[in-house]
Amino acid sequence: MRILPLFASCILFISGCQFFKPKTEETSTVVLTEATIYDKDLVLQAARSPKDSKEADKLFLKAIDEYRNAHKPQKGIELFVKSAILTPQARTYYELANALMDVKKEKEAIRAYTIAEALDYKPLSKLFFNKACAYSRAENADSSYYYLMAAIEFGYSNLKNVLKDPDLAFLRDHRYDLHSEIMNAMSGVSDPEKVQWQLFSNQFKPVHFPCRIDTEYVSKLDRNQIISYEFEVYVTEMKRDKFTRDVGSEFYYVGLVKNDSTFKSLIYAVNEEVYEEQEARPYYYLVSYTNSGKLIDKMMIAGQETLKDPFRVATLNANGDIDVVEYTNQWEKDPEKEGYENNKVLSRTEAGKKRFYISPDGHILPKTQELAIR
Repeated sequence: MRILPLFASCILFISGCQFFKPKTEETSTVVLTEATIYDKDLVLQAARSPKDSKEADKLFLKAIDEYRNAHKPQKGIELFVKSAILTPQARTYYELANALMDVKKEKEAIRAYTIAEALDYKPLSKLFFNKACAYSRAENADSSYYYLMAAIEFGYSNLKNVLKDPDLAFLRDHRYDLHSEIMNAMSGVSDPEKVQWQLFSNQFKPVHFPCRIDTEYVSKLDRNQIISYEFEVYVTEMKRDKFTRDVGSEFYYVGLVKNDSTFKSLIYAVNEEVYEEQEARPYYYLVSYTNSGKLIDKMMIAGQETLKDPFRVATLNANGDIDVVEYTNQWEKDPEKEGYENNKVLSRTEAGKKRFYISPDGHILPKTQELAIR
């Protein structure tokens, strides 16, 4: 299937892929322009350059709103480009490519997908499938076939899309044995839902105990940990997030808490980008899923969903205990009169403490005194 050269290049690229991590030595700043956003070398240099990505993130989320919710791909393209110029990110180029496909700019979309791949977009299977569609619409059957087979090899398993997607019509018309090749490639692919779940859950790395999630934990959230909206089936907050505010939310992989034979318990973070110039205030969910990705139980263990809620701090221990402490905030100004914007938290007072554990079937339950004694 001519996939081995692709594997080799991917492995070599990933092994040397350090451009997301800040360098200790001083790095010269590279400034992108509309004319250079597809220059791979310059983009990678710009990605290495230390900079504040907050404004780029806001532009990205506004672009998503225009593109996906307002159904204005051209407006989305303009905002994606502005975001990429400020801070090039894999997700920005991926969504830019999708929007370019919607306005029938296939060749430019291919360039955007290529940069997204260079910036280590995940999941690769989806990117490769979309790139195969772009090449097919650009009437390049060989490249379309190459990326379609790569998509399947990397876990793409939606057989209906592969066989029926109108974007692949040119490829199907010009490769007469394509159906049998697809079926042969798919024969080694397991259940599609299971593959999708594995792509999602494998991104969570085991946490190191004891793990304390408090106000300082936000500094550990890295750009590489952002969860793609492709996985909204597992992150219910993505479905409710309709970008009705100025900007929307970001979601982060945090860690794997428990890996049982029948379930996994994971932590992800939700960061609602609604505070303008204020610091990020993520909140954290502990969620248990079956080994096929079905929800068993979930609980917000740290942070606060709204500023009027108690603030939670979680400590996860090696013995399985999960201590959750709630604090009430003492605000500089009366929030009932002045609101919460530009209102500092002067202090926090402990309001209560509870201990939880993950049961043998994956549920998150209070740990009673009797259980604690055992």
